[in-house]
Amino acid sequence: MAGLATASGGRAGPTAACAPERPRDLPGEAVELPAGEAMWSAWLAHPPLAGETVTVLWRAETVEAGGLALSGADRDGHHLAVEFGPSPVLPQLRGGGLRWPRPGREWGTRVLFPHAGCWRLEAEAGGREGDLTVWVRDERR
Repeated sequence: MAGLATASGGRAGPTAACAPERPRDLPGEAVELPAGEAMWSAWLAHPPLAGETVTVLWRAETVEAGGLALSGADRDGHHLAVEFGPSPVLPQLRGGGLRWPRPGREWGTRVLFPHAGCWRLEAEAGGREGDLTVWVRDERR
């Protein structure tokens, strides 16, 4: 897989084994995490909380037609739940009102991490592959 995005940005959580993320602030509460060459994710809630569904938008400069495939797991092989999508976003609805200056096709997802810890997500879209790690906080904090 291409690229690995990572950063705590001063947030509590990541252990040495969970590489730090390098989030980029977007308008409002959204945060962008790169997921490889020409692939990005926009998290409408970051950092994500265990047990809560989070909306994540994905953009990729695709070289081939097709959809987005998404998967994620922790170090022990537990999988995240993709509760919605990936679903293509209509051009007139791109970004859901979010000013997100990235080119390419866009997909929407809603994901649920069953527990806190370090998670790796992998995405493939139109010939592009990407991955990122994200620290999921405990819902009780």
